[in-house]
Amino acid sequence: MWFRNLYLFKFEQSFNYNAEDLQNALENNQLADCPPGQRESSGWISPFGRHNDQLVLANQGFYLIRMARQERILPASVIKEHLLERVDRIEARENRKVGGRERREIREELEFELLPKAFTKTTHLDAWIDSKHGWLIINTSSAPRAEAFAKLLRNSLGNLSIVLPETNSSPLASMTQWLNKDRPPRPFDFGYECLFKTADEEKSTVAFKRHTLIGDELRANLDAGKFVTQLELIWDDKVRFILIDNLIIKRVKFLDIMADDLDKQGFESSEEKIDAEFALMTGEVTQLLVELMQELGGMYK
Repeated sequence: MWFRNLYLFKFEQSFNYNAEDLQNALENNQLADCPPGQRESSGWISPFGRHNDQLVLANQGFYLIRMARQERILPASVIKEHLLERVDRIEARENRKVGGRERREIREELEFELLPKAFTKTTHLDAWIDSKHGWLIINTSSAPRAEAFAKLLRNSLGNLSIVLPETNSSPLASMTQWLNKDRPPRPFDFGYECLFKTADEEKSTVAFKRHTLIGDELRANLDAGKFVTQLELIWDDKVRFILIDNLIIKRVKFLDIMADDLDKQGFESSEEKIDAEFALMTGEVTQLLVELMQELGGMYK
């Protein structure tokens, strides 16, 4: 259950729900099977799986919750195939051409007929609430998916006052400065990937991958006035990630040193293993964020 991405929201007010309160709030919007005539439905399921009633995994002020989305799979190619067949039959039977407006009406009828027969696909999206530090952290790099999660949580709680975080020093300026100095602040180290972008209207980019982030090639881009919009960093030899200039953290990888800590423990169930992974992950990411925000000049909001 390790998070691969960290989409950050900051609570504007203290999060005062305990695990029981949060469980009761989420129960009002649990996932229900997508109705036959509906494209999709969404709701909460347990982090331990849909057939578990526990909707909140709580650990020392951290709350893991999972949103699920069930979608009916009805490809456009299938609708198009049925549409052509029906249009051909009408034109042959009535000896006339089917116009655009009628085609659209037929298409809507076909979608209504075919949706109940379509297969469903269920996906899920995890997030945790850090009640102590005021974070809502969603396992995605997609703004629409993060907003969909926040919308469902807002509907369940009745109110959700969150904002995208801002730091006193922009990530773009800080990352550019770190590369200019040939080193990031400790305990961070450079990885092997970065993306430069020009400040002009063309917004041309130069990407380095699997490349040492020190040397003449990088210096030439900095001297040309390019800014760093993405930078791979390694925190404390434990977590590798890509920092984006909008404060989204992508491609998070928890390194072997953390896996070794878990391997030393014996788990009697998958629930115990998820609980242990969650405790380890939140503890390390919390400290990572504290130190990252410090190096970005602290939180503006």
